[in-house]
Amino acid sequence: MKHVVSIFLVIAYLLVFFAEDSWSVPSFSRKYKTSCSTCHYAFPMLNGFGKAFKNNGYRYPGGDENYRKEEPVSLGSEGYKKVWPEAVWPSDIPGTSPLAVHAVGRINYSAMSNVKWEFELPHELEVLYAGTIGEDFSFFGEIEVENENNETEIAFPFALQFDSDPAFHVRAGMVRADPSPTNLRLTRNHYNVASFKSRNGWRFRDEHVGLEVWGAGNGADALGGFTYRFGVVNGQGLSDINPQKDIYGKVTYKIGGLGEIGGAESGESEVSEFYIDNAITLGGFFYNGTASKTGAKDEDFTVFGGDVDFWYDRFIANGTLMLMNSKIPNTTDRKSMAYYVQGNYVLYPWLIGLLRYEWEDKDSDIDTVEPVNAIIPGVTVMARANVKFILELKKYLDEANKYNDTFVMQMNFGI
Repeated sequence: MKHVVSIFLVIAYLLVFFAEDSWSVPSFSRKYKTSCSTCHYAFPMLNGFGKAFKNNGYRYPGGDENYRKEEPVSLGSEGYKKVWPEAVWPSDIPGTSPLAVHAVGRINYSAMSNVKWEFELPHELEVLYAGTIGEDFSFFGEIEVENENNETEIAFPFALQFDSDPAFHVRAGMVRADPSPTNLRLTRNHYNVASFKSRNGWRFRDEHVGLEVWGAGNGADALGGFTYRFGVVNGQGLSDINPQKDIYGKVTYKIGGLGEIGGAESGESEVSEFYIDNAITLGGFFYNGTASKTGAKDEDFTVFGGDVDFWYDRFIANGTLMLMNSKIPNTTDRKSMAYYVQGNYVLYPWLIGLLRYEWEDKDSDIDTVEPVNAIIPGVTVMARANVKFILELKKYLDEANKYNDTFVMQMNFGI
């Protein structure tokens, strides 16, 4: 392990030393002429202000026009509003390109593999586009090319969102039914609750396409507050493979910290303390759907659970408990459970330590089915606000997977 750590540090040092300052940054940074750390404590993880920005339809709390540095291109004059419906309602589009690029490279190590060291450079390349259209619409999408088991996969999800009010958004296209507190992660490894599969192969981390209604609001004194989301989706990809539609929902309540939609102190995060948002957020979720698989009978399943997200000073902890009930005709019903707990500590604004524990039991009613559990220690180095390096180990603690440990060094940048 000492040799592995030494190799990573040498690579990281060389890449950081030769990296140039990036003058081109993702579209929202260009629009407001501000750093990525305004909204992220380590991309893609959002800080308190970043969550309020998202909940306002990707707009600054307290009046977007007061903060944007890039003037939009007008699509019709304000006078059109007075003669509507005899004219198209006026709007605007971003004044410069809404495009951004995100690249991921990995160096993987597995002691039991025939190829112990593996260079995935690149692992993934994403062309992202995001922005706002006038006062009431926003959009987000990507064209993603990814290496998966030496095969190239291409995806192109997008979403158009109507932002009537922070308390009421309607989103069409790619939606997020993920059970983790933020739908985002610092690690290379996905959360186990997102990767856990039903008997017919459904899982949270796959694409969910449909319609979603969601919103957010502040609590007392513009602190904390609530969020909610309810959606109807295909359940298994862009084209549904069964006639049923899946439904899901989630509600959260935040105690303390910056208001969910901002507030009296909703300006940009402090330059040196953008990672602080002393608060605790409690959430509950459900998902009800039908999963199909070629050669098998349809599976009806229900998922429900809860999560917690706790922030105090430099320490951030979160976790999710997920329960799944599965029914297939002429087959014994299955009950499953999975959970994780994780802690992050911001050692420096550019250096974050992480430790996650995961546990899952595919069939909690059968004693012969052994649970799978693992620990994931990791370190994230923010070389720049838009360049990061990850050093991460996944070590299994159960007997069946004790030889499947993996180690990864990952590099991400966005421009």
